[in-house]
Amino acid sequence: FSVRRLVRLRRAALLHDVGKLGVSNAILDKPGALSPDEWQSMRDHTRHTYEILDAVPIFRDLAVDAAAHHERLNGTGYHLGLQGAALTPSARILAVADVADALRSDRPYRAGLDQDRVVGMLLEDAASGKMCPQSVAAMVEVLHA
Repeated sequence: FSVRRLVRLRRAALLHDVGKLGVSNAILDKPGALSPDEWQSMRDHTRHTYEILDAVPIFRDLAVDAAAHHERLNGTGYHLGLQGAALTPSARILAVADVADALRSDRPYRAGLDQDRVVGMLLEDAASGKMCPQSVAAMVEVLHA
């Protein structure tokens, strides 16, 4: 990526979860499994991210990539229903980075996973067509550094 694209990617990464402002803390901090309604509210954070960023002119060009961090190459992600070539390289990178961070981090309902398990899960997602193989390979390199 050029320096300009890296700056744009970094900004999208910093803003990708801004939509969680629209999700109740009771859901975000819940120590157990989410109900179907709670899960839908959580999934809505990507839509909120898009709406917030799209409404701010200086962030408008980041809205789709930032909101696409739960999209998957095979179409199994959410909320935009993007897949394959519709996912930009930046969106693909954000998706992998978001999964790696989520798996490595402690959550109210589980401890963070160890590096080898995270790498294994990412490699499975790449092999199954969910995640971009090049983005996963780059993340694996970072995790092993």
